[in-house]
Amino acid sequence: MRPIKQIKGSKLYKDNRGSAMIVAIVVSIIVITFTLSLLLVSYSLFVSNERKVTQSQVKELSKSISIEIGDEITTPNFDNSDALLDAINNDENAKYCAQDYNMWFYIRYNLFQNNWPYYRDETTAGHMEANAYRYFKLNLTGGEVAEYSAMADDISVCMYWECEDADIKDQAIFTVEVTVTKGGQTSTTTSYYELGMTYYDDEISGIIENNKTDEAFNPSGNTIDLNERWTWTRIN
Repeated sequence: MRPIKQIKGSKLYKDNRGSAMIVAIVVSIIVITFTLSLLLVSYSLFVSNERKVTQSQVKELSKSISIEIGDEITTPNFDNSDALLDAINNDENAKYCAQDYNMWFYIRYNLFQNNWPYYRDETTAGHMEANAYRYFKLNLTGGEVAEYSAMADDISVCMYWECEDADIKDQAIFTVEVTVTKGGQTSTTTSYYELGMTYYDDEISGIIENNKTDEAFNPSGNTIDLNERWTWTRIN
């Protein structure tokens, strides 16, 4: 009878060893699942944090570019029409030369012209978004702006202008929208500028227009009244 008991005892021992293995496998699965869950949570937090950092970067970049464009629009202020003419011709002693303030001169030569209609609404023929909105790609070369190209996937600028009466230039509103995209994140900074238009006291004798053609700011070869004094003020 003892051999039989030994056989039974040995069988019970083997059964217990199998149960322990199953428990170990279950515990291992739980540990692996928990570890994977932690990895997934960590990855989600990493992606979320990276998204927040990218969003913050594109937001700051759009603001920085908007400020630079605003400075180029609002800075030039000519005391007389001779000074304006010297700047257009890039005279050696000129202040605010056209080559340094292309944006200001681009607006000066293209607003209130046939090639760039003002924006009214989406129901007024010839003055809808398709007619009035202008889109630009920044030429990010030289100085600090060269670093922008490495900080964003795409940078675009939309501009349009509005007025109550096409014959009245004073108080026209110019809008600039800077949009920066990187890593699927997009940020747009919108700025508004109001035009102040008066006439110089010492008008240029015999010269009231200038048709200087320059691809940088006057690609259409428009003419302007040099006696008009334009100043832009940011209103937001």
